[in-house]
Amino acid sequence: MTAIARIDTATAVLPLPAPLQLGAMTVTRREYSAVRVVDADGVEGVAYCLSREAPMAEIVERLVAPHARGADADDPASAWERMLRGSAIVGRVGLVRRAIGLVDIALWDIAARRAGQPLWRMLGTGSAPSDAMLVAAYPSPSRTPREVADEVLSQAAGWSTVKISRTPDPSYMRELIALITAELPVETGLVVDVGFGWTDADAALAEIAQWGDPRLAWLEDPLLPEDAAGCARIRRESGLAIGVGDEVTDPDVLRRLVDEQAVDVLRLDVVAIGGVTPALDVIAWAAERGVPVSGHVYPEVTAHLGIGVETFARGVNPYDPAPSFVRGGPSFDGRVVPADAPGLGFTLDSGVFDFGGSAR
Repeated sequence: MTAIARIDTATAVLPLPAPLQLGAMTVTRREYSAVRVVDADGVEGVAYCLSREAPMAEIVERLVAPHARGADADDPASAWERMLRGSAIVGRVGLVRRAIGLVDIALWDIAARRAGQPLWRMLGTGSAPSDAMLVAAYPSPSRTPREVADEVLSQAAGWSTVKISRTPDPSYMRELIALITAELPVETGLVVDVGFGWTDADAALAEIAQWGDPRLAWLEDPLLPEDAAGCARIRRESGLAIGVGDEVTDPDVLRRLVDEQAVDVLRLDVVAIGGVTPALDVIAWAAERGVPVSGHVYPEVTAHLGIGVETFARGVNPYDPAPSFVRGGPSFDGRVVPADAPGLGFTLDSGVFDFGGSAR
């Protein structure tokens, strides 16, 4: 057995050129946490996540890393169980689950690198192109619906879906949705992300009624994901397809959304749910019930899982700087193809994440 020898953490804060409004949240910067895991042979695995302003690096260092060190580098699933059990008194869901997910992803990176295979081959998920959703625009009062629509439409060709966020002005949304859907390529669907912005189904249905007759691929996160009954009611009474699951850390919440017929698309955040190890179980469970799964951000990882992938514009974009510090990873041409290099197939820019020198 080759043991996991070292786990390093780093944090980076990158400002946004303009604030973003998503539901009740105003985002002015993106903070990321990253881990570098090293085994006794010097093989490295990496992972990163949006910290959401939580002390992710400290949680990894204090509550998770002690249980991952010494684990078998070729058996990430066993390491995941050690991390879960070791932190169970304060964890299981929430921030600790996210920290476990961050380390778990890096452990799978190591295991696949040690096997000399891309992770998709090791998992048997294949490298066929998957549907990809482009996060295309965040509306704001400073821009007209026409300006936002033009931004979306200029990027839309070839993508399976494009996504915009909701702004709480119903007349603005009515005009914006109409402009986009009138000119959107026939092969591309539109998603509206509410960001848990409505308090209940009554508020959601009243506002949706003011949008006219929106043609959407799905309406995303209308309510908090724990309100499965409310999401089911919105789905039933609005006639819109619903996608829910972003940021969920408890697999039982995802299962309840499916069991209560609250979703048409199950959204899955691979970090929040605890990493690749539990994500594979959720994906298999959803497949048995005929419910498609769409990954929430982290396309470098989700591209290996055989599910739909979400991405921001590659390179420099005003909404999420992550593509600017990822080296390698999947390729995009409207759809996504996972990297063919061993492991996850990407590294992180050392100028952004300082892990404190050589891992060796």
